[in-house]
Amino acid sequence: MRKKTLMRSWMCLLMAASGPAIADPIPVAVFDLSFINFSQEVDYGARNEVEHTRIAMLSDHLRQRLVNSGRYRLVDLSQLGPELRMHGEVFTCNACEARLTRAVGAERSFSGAVQKLSVLVQTVILRERDAATGEVIALYQTDIRGNTDIAWVRGMDFLIDNRVLAGTP
Repeated sequence: MRKKTLMRSWMCLLMAASGPAIADPIPVAVFDLSFINFSQEVDYGARNEVEHTRIAMLSDHLRQRLVNSGRYRLVDLSQLGPELRMHGEVFTCNACEARLTRAVGAERSFSGAVQKLSVLVQTVILRERDAATGEVIALYQTDIRGNTDIAWVRGMDFLIDNRVLAGTP
């Protein structure tokens, strides 16, 4: 039994060593996600603090998953503070993220939103944009059921695992 375990260990090491070389991570700007409430649960312009806390959590989760993938390297957006405040939410700023992304030296950007349609139905949207051309590389979205941290994270994880990281970098 010990011999089989040792053989498997050696095989795993050999396979790992002979695998393709990992390219340098792509520098990306990951902007805070937006929350768009179409549900009419709150008055127009009013904030639901629970959901705004949840969108901040989901933005952090997205960043962590992209870094953990090894495919992306986050760039620091802190120098964009005044300009970000001027534009408001990047997801709805009419493609301003390409210019902002170039300003911080990133090659791509990720922006997105959670659109709440009702108490039960939300849509998670993630947009990947090329900084040099300003073109949208991909627009990913999935519908989720349930307005909980777990549901929102599962929706984002689905997009990351099955869309963003599924193809070739």
